[in-house]
Amino acid sequence: MADLGRHVSFKQTQEGTPGVRYGSGRLVYDEQLVDGRWVGRYWSANGQLVPEMHLTKEKTAEDARSFPMQSFRLGIGGVDLTEGWTWLSAGPGVDTTGLRDESGSAKVFTVRLAHVASSVEVRVNTRLDGSAMIVRWLDVVNTGTVPLGISSLFPMSGRVWCHAPDNFIAYALDEVLAEDSGHPLQVAYDHLQTWGREADFRFEPVGSKGFRTGSRNGKSGHGRPAFWLRNRLNGETFVCEFAFSGNWDMEILHEDKRRLMQAGFAMGMGPLDSEVLRVLDPGETVSSPLMHVGLFHCEDDAITQSLHEHVRTVVLPKVPPGRECEIEANHRGYLCDREDEPSMKEDEEVAAAIGAELYMVDAGWYGRMPNEWWNNAGDWFAGEWLPNGLEPIAEHAHALGMRFGLWVEVEAAGKNTDLKRDHPEWLLSRHGIPVVGGRALDYTNPEVLAWIEPEIARIIRQYKLDLFRIDHNHSMGTGGTRTYKGFTENLMWRYYENFYGVFDRARRAFPDVAFQNCAGGGGRLDLGILQQFHNTEMSDWMRKPRDIRIFSNLTQSLPPEILLRTFGTEFPELSMDGDIDLQMRLVILCRPIFRGIAPSRQEMNPWFLERVRHHLAIFRETLRPLMLDGLVYHHTPMLPIEKGSPWVVLEYGSKDRKRAVAALFRTSSDNCAYRLHPRGLDQSGRYLVRFDNSGETFELSGHEIVDGGIRVEIGCQLSSELIRFERVG
Repeated sequence: MADLGRHVSFKQTQEGTPGVRYGSGRLVYDEQLVDGRWVGRYWSANGQLVPEMHLTKEKTAEDARSFPMQSFRLGIGGVDLTEGWTWLSAGPGVDTTGLRDESGSAKVFTVRLAHVASSVEVRVNTRLDGSAMIVRWLDVVNTGTVPLGISSLFPMSGRVWCHAPDNFIAYALDEVLAEDSGHPLQVAYDHLQTWGREADFRFEPVGSKGFRTGSRNGKSGHGRPAFWLRNRLNGETFVCEFAFSGNWDMEILHEDKRRLMQAGFAMGMGPLDSEVLRVLDPGETVSSPLMHVGLFHCEDDAITQSLHEHVRTVVLPKVPPGRECEIEANHRGYLCDREDEPSMKEDEEVAAAIGAELYMVDAGWYGRMPNEWWNNAGDWFAGEWLPNGLEPIAEHAHALGMRFGLWVEVEAAGKNTDLKRDHPEWLLSRHGIPVVGGRALDYTNPEVLAWIEPEIARIIRQYKLDLFRIDHNHSMGTGGTRTYKGFTENLMWRYYENFYGVFDRARRAFPDVAFQNCAGGGGRLDLGILQQFHNTEMSDWMRKPRDIRIFSNLTQSLPPEILLRTFGTEFPELSMDGDIDLQMRLVILCRPIFRGIAPSRQEMNPWFLERVRHHLAIFRETLRPLMLDGLVYHHTPMLPIEKGSPWVVLEYGSKDRKRAVAALFRTSSDNCAYRLHPRGLDQSGRYLVRFDNSGETFELSGHEIVDGGIRVEIGCQLSSELIRFERVG
């Protein structure tokens, strides 16, 4: 593909009606103010501009009256401000997103609109960096003299496609799709939102009435506020990510008639009964969460690779050098809720014996009551079962050549804690009643922030941490509330705004420390929280084969090297979940984390130790270098995670097509053979092919491999194969 030169453009149009056209790489997006509505006129995925003769003011106004085309939605006091906007100005803006700009090509363009009747100004900010994705956010300003309540806010919305330019040239559905091929509009999203069911990401028909979903978990959910919207009439896919860790709403809009198909979307925070999302004092400005959007006309693998590039280079904070994808050992295997200093030091020595690079002490090291990690959260001092404190454990890890990390659930106040007893006023409440039994700290309370930030700094310094791991094990539901100037304000937006700020400042204060995200597994995997953390737990579900499908589906959007996957014994039946090779092959496709290797060095099975070391050698020598900036190909994409599938097949390839690795997992009892057609090879080259199970190697041309495929036979369920391709000519 030709180098697009990080093309970025914006053009203000004033031909009777003010508007702006944005360009980023091959993406074009056009907006205009028409009859008091700020609407999106069109999107283009291939750099083409629609002639103005097809976009008259009269036609756009007529379209906007018949279909929701407004490019954002804002509710003030329960009234949706669809109309009544006037133009103030437009021009280069200020990048306040905190996103990375490694290329130095990012630019922001800001449009200022006023809604005089409601005393509101909106600044529509668009960040472009020449890639396939643009970032949008709103600044909402109270220009009046009395407080205002924001009742709903969708930072981006509008129409994406309209197939009906003129009646005499519009094509009929049956000219494009076969009669039995299904609905022309499909949406992929996470169907499930509960613990252990992350990434049930798959397509389904939208239907004539459109589609709505969202989360009211008090966190973005064991799903993600994201979707892919596919137009099967022209092969385009619209991708949207809402970078917010609280509750959210998503709507897919659809109109399907005989010679007309329109589709659009809205993503953001919908209205709540008798509550506002935010109170704005006179003169106050608030910024919305970010929206990351893109339009693609390409195969799914190319969409995935664009998203990975965006997350790696724009969203994620820069990783401390050499810390990109560490081999991690976690104490909650054989020592789960049975922590003592000699056993933990022995566990560290077992971790060092397999070549772990970081040792993590997880839940259970703190508080007053043994074996009650949930109820002790908030008292961040070593328990009496560690009479010498945690310092000797940290020092021993460092002496063994490993880095040291620690789990701290910074948003919780357990029922056993001094924290909860001494500061009941610090608990998040809803209409005066503590949320989740009084376990949630109120991050909108300045006193909580004044305590937690120095506490995080103390813990990092006291234990000489190399990694700080958070968790978030409760669900705040609709969220806390406060009464303020006649409004009942929901606190979710303020909560996460402050929470992000805590960790943004912590990362800057401790640039050599890696910060790791967890929320009961994958309870918060949105781009908002990932902007503050270097890597993340993807799920607490450790059982095969579901966790293989979770990983495969999640990597449709997130790069594998930031995702933690567990190998170990924390749950009793993991030893029955496939052979060691299958278990190890999954974890070395991402960021491996060991939770229980052996009770001691003496009890470690020699054959088991050899297999673990074998796979970690492949990880260090081949997979880790390939993952960090490589390309991911999904040969079995978007599988329902709770339904059987005979195979899960993933391929990683280098951008120069010199190396590739394919991992094949047989996940059901039928269909023992699979023919692999690699996608990351150069057909003009010649490759050495190596099967890991048998050690067999042979050479073939890239064309022979891609065209004819390679037959892989795996004899029993929950077994696997790893195939490496190395260009030799």
